[in-house]
Amino acid sequence: MSTSLTRPRRRARVVTIVWGAVLLAVAVLLLVGQFVALAIDPVIVALGLLVGVGLALVAGGILSLRTRPTPDDRDDLPTY
Repeated sequence: MSTSLTRPRRRARVVTIVWGAVLLAVAVLLLVGQFVALAIDPVIVALGLLVGVGLALVAGGILSLRTRPTPDDRDDLPTY
């Protein structure tokens, strides 16, 4: 008889996704700035990115709290 336990699925971390999106946004802005006559104010771009990152991290933290099991929920799991 096998009593193998399945490991919980690993999910992507919110921080990794948010910082990856920030790096992609900066790279796209730099690339577009090279091909199009686009004047980019670095202070405004940095401010916008910081506000966006802050909002994304707060929203991701709230969403991860909703899906993470609490210690009380773990008591309901069967033990073998």
